[in-house]
Amino acid sequence: MTHYAIRPADPGAHLFHVICRVEKPDPQGQLFMLPVWIPGSYMVREFARHIVRITALAGGRKVALTKLDKHTWRAAPAKGPIEVAYEVYAWDLSVRAAHLDQTHGFFNGACMFLLPIGLEHERCRVDILPPAGD
Repeated sequence: MTHYAIRPADPGAHLFHVICRVEKPDPQGQLFMLPVWIPGSYMVREFARHIVRITALAGGRKVALTKLDKHTWRAAPAKGPIEVAYEVYAWDLSVRAAHLDQTHGFFNGACMFLLPIGLEHERCRVDILPPAGD
């Protein structure tokens, strides 16, 4: 199963924090990607350009991430679950992407949730968490 947790990390800076946890990653190195378009809006959107920071951990240890192209990353082989944590800049008021400020937050999953390639048909869970503090 893939588990996502999303939190408004810094509304003033328009940043969502997302964690994608994969219980059984590909032993050759798990691939992660974001789409470049969404149904109903067929222009190239380049959602990955809004990821401003990205890291991966397995068993509490850092896992190398290699960006393969403009929207795909490969995590180095890891034993056990892997967590990819990233921040997404959200300053688009359209229904195609994401927006976050001190008054509200909105996102379209296509631009926020990295897809672990090969696990597209597996179950997933999404937790939407409140911002820290006030």
